[in-house]
Amino acid sequence: RAVVPVEETIPLGITVWAAGNAPVPFVKELLSQLPESAAGSGGRVNVDRWLRCPTPSADLFGSIFVLGDVACLESKSKYDTSPEPLPQTAQVAGQQGSFAARMLNRGYDMQQSPPKLPEVSADAAFSLLRVSLLARGLEEAPGFNFLSLGLLAYVGQEEALNQVMVGDVPLFNYSGKIAFALWRSVYLAKQASSRNQALIAFDWARTETFGRDITRL
Repeated sequence: RAVVPVEETIPLGITVWAAGNAPVPFVKELLSQLPESAAGSGGRVNVDRWLRCPTPSADLFGSIFVLGDVACLESKSKYDTSPEPLPQTAQVAGQQGSFAARMLNRGYDMQQSPPKLPEVSADAAFSLLRVSLLARGLEEAPGFNFLSLGLLAYVGQEEALNQVMVGDVPLFNYSGKIAFALWRSVYLAKQASSRNQALIAFDWARTETFGRDITRL
């Protein structure tokens, strides 16, 4: 049973406490050392189109990337009346991670706005990467643009919901067993290694055969 402050007794079998998410201590500590303009909604860190946050001094600008659930980057789709922060989802975090890696691999000078390829020696000016970037008009780094590929949600009892889209263009919607099969396929494909894929597939097969293992609950 549960006893609430007004001394009301509520009969129950299981209590589930869902308190929501809060920023981790590291983010709070980071915000305490950044300018006030860095504080975004929900304890997140405001970033520009290149995922750079405001810094206490100009010489530090561009040295800190903020991405994923911590980053607060506003974006506007054709369905929005005003810009809204990007959702805190794995899809956004994955695309931001790839974007940040490209910026670093291409060697952009992140202190400039927009970031540009730095001046280099005559020998380095003809490197294959630099020539390729210049040929594609990427002397200046393009800003981050989130491409929504849709939504997947597992709702229990081997059923799911999904909406597959590219940007603002919806392609198809499914629910039930078909959506669950798609959800599992995407979940398995997103694993970082074939070892994890094999372990997860084995766990699913074991659960289907023998039921869920609750001995440690």
